[in-house]
Amino acid sequence: MKDTNNPLFKAYFNAISALDIPCYEGEEPDDVKHNIYVVISDPVGSDTSTSNSFDQQKTIQVAVHSWSYKYASSSGLNNTVDSILQAILPTPNSVLDLSADNLQMMNLTLDADRTERYGELASKNYISRFLIFKQDIFVLS
Repeated sequence: MKDTNNPLFKAYFNAISALDIPCYEGEEPDDVKHNIYVVISDPVGSDTSTSNSFDQQKTIQVAVHSWSYKYASSSGLNNTVDSILQAILPTPNSVLDLSADNLQMMNLTLDADRTERYGELASKNYISRFLIFKQDIFVLS
């Protein structure tokens, strides 16, 4: 068995950071000044090993948070999410490369996509989208 959390987080972080979107692990710092930023949560998973291989099924949440001045639409947030989806899952059979860590990702899917509108605070509207990706990971020997 091999832990896959760090390689999985690194693959998502690298894909999103390449888009010049501020990206954080676990939670954002207290002094975030970006109107749109991403927080990647810790992966959640289970062992799906067989008698011939070590396998895991993992989900990972990518939260895209935005704030803008009152009455602004969510189009900036949605455009950012579109860029992230195209970077992570551009085709139905796309996977992220984990080969540097001797792992292989298979069956990458968007398991959930939820929008949360928090309302107004200090004349700013806060909206978030939560993307949950599910993937199978095969540990190469």
